[in-house]
Order: sequence, then structure tokens, then C-alpha cells
Amino acid sequence: MKNRKLVITLFSVLFLVIVASLLIFARVNNGSLLMVNTQNNGSDSETDAGSIEDVLNQNNESLLELVDTRKTVIFAIYGTDERSDETGRSDIIMVVMYDPTQQKMIMASLPRDLRVNIPGYGLDKINHAFAYGGRELSDQTIEELLGIKLDFSVKLDFDTFASIINDVGGVKITAQKDFYKNENQLVIRQGEQILNGKNALFYVRFRSDSDYDYGRIARQQEVVKSLMENLSTMSLKKKLQLIETYYNNGVETDVNVSKLKEYLNMSGGDTNLSFENYRLKTYSEIIDGLWYELYNQEDLDAIKNLFKVNEDINQENWK
Repeated sequence: MKNRKLVITLFSVLFLVIVASLLIFARVNNGSLLMVNTQNNGSDSETDAGSIEDVLNQNNESLLELVDTRKTVIFAIYGTDERSDETGRSDIIMVVMYDPTQQKMIMASLPRDLRVNIPGYGLDKINHAFAYGGRELSDQTIEELLGIKLDFSVKLDFDTFASIINDVGGVKITAQKDFYKNENQLVIRQGEQILNGKNALFYVRFRSDSDYDYGRIARQQEVVKSLMENLSTMSLKKKLQLIETYYNNGVETDVNVSKLKEYLNMSGGDTNLSFENYRLKTYSEIIDGLWYELYNQEDLDAIKNLFKVNEDINQENWK
């Protein structure tokens, strides 16, 4: 009888310990943490630690470790200048694939004057797809061109682009030459340096040189790579703040914000990113009085092969 009472007592104590532990640090469905105030302050109320941000402030990042179930993601980036006479056209067109298992990011740029078939409109410059049908038609055009399925796409205007760069402390670049505005106003000196948002925008849009779109694409990729490297080293709190600031406020996307936050929750170990940069090789030709960039099929196939992944690896439910 005594042994039975002892067993019951031990079981009760063990049960209470388990329950208390669950109450002190319980993970709720939305990824935040609920903490119970265990101090006797004369109140029986529970104290909600609130958001992930509050937990991070208390140096409890280890509590946010999640099982990493992320899959490879493929998305498009469109940069638009909504202050110029090119309103509604995408000035930057980039397809990005990120493999979380290898921490590898592949970026492939498409020239804005690339002659492609735009569904419903026929052969035209690829950046006109945005003018005709926004992100949706641009996505469809890229998917048909490359034979892929995008998880989502992101459009940001250039003012937002500059603001985000300022928020992450600038971007590191290595200028291959001096860059002048109005031929005599030096803006960026040759060599390694950190650019603020305004100068980074000037850098990626600079056109007055013999490199034409090729030089601009190389600079765009350089800046985007530096920006993503900076983002990868930022705290989860800061990443979430950026999402709250710019989601559908300068940054237009069809990705579900909760899904994006969940993906970021599992990205804490992504600190050794590797990058591969590509651009579709093209040649220039004037057709019916308009300047186009044309491609050979083998060069297009080389880009298409970059994004060939098993559908089980790709296609998370991002929307």
C-alpha cells in the first residue's frame, strides 16, 4: 500500500512539473511564445511575452529553433521607376532561386528589351508585360519563357529600394570606374565602398557608358547580392520589422506574410550564403524601328537549366 501511494505521489509530482514547464514556455500556433508570470506579485494574471521581437530582446533566440522544413523557392524581382515616363514598366527583371539545404542563391537577369512572347499580346519587349498586366502577366511571361513555376514575385519601386538599402546600413560594392552625373559631377569613385540608398540607385541605373544593359545588369546583381548578404546577417527582429514596414507598402507581392515569417523563423542558420550570378546572353537588333535584345535558343536553354528542380522540392504553398 505504501509503495502504491509513493508511486501515485511521484507520478503527481512529475505531472505537475511537466505542466509547469509547458506553461512557462509554450509554443503557440503562430510561432510566438507565451510566458507565464511565475512571480507572486499579487495578481493571478498571465503575462504574454507578446511577439517574437520581445523574446529576441531577452536574448532567447535559442527558443525559436524550429524544425527546418523549407523547400527550394523560385521567385521573380521587378524594379520599377514610377516617377519617370517609363511608369508601369519593369526596369529590373531578375529570377532568383534559393536552396536552403545548400544555402545557395542563383540569380539570373533578363534584359528589359528582351524580345519575347507576351501572352495575349505577341512578340514585344519583356518589360512591356508589366505595363500590360502588372506582376501577374510578367510572371506568366517568365514562366512560359523559362518553363518554370514561380512560387511568388516581388515588385518594388525605386524609392522603396533605396529606403530598404538605407535601413540595412547600405550595400558594399566595388566600382570598376568613376561614375559621374551630368558628365562632370562625381557621384561614385572607383574602388570598394559602401553606398547609401540614393547612390546605390544611381549605380544600378547608370546608362551613360559603353557597357549598356550588360553593365547595368552586372551592377544590379552586385547590389542585390550585397543587400541579401546584409539581410542574412540581420536579427530576426529586424527582418520582421522590415516586413511590417514595407509589406504592400512600396513592396508589392503575392506571398502570404505569415508564410514568409514562418520561412524566416527557420532561416537563423543561413549565415554562409553562396551566390551564382547569370544573365541571359543576347545580341541587339532593330526591328520595325525598335531596339530589341534577341537570344539564341542554346543560351536560353542554359538559363532554363539553372531552374530545373524536382516539383517536390519546389512549390511550397506561399499564397
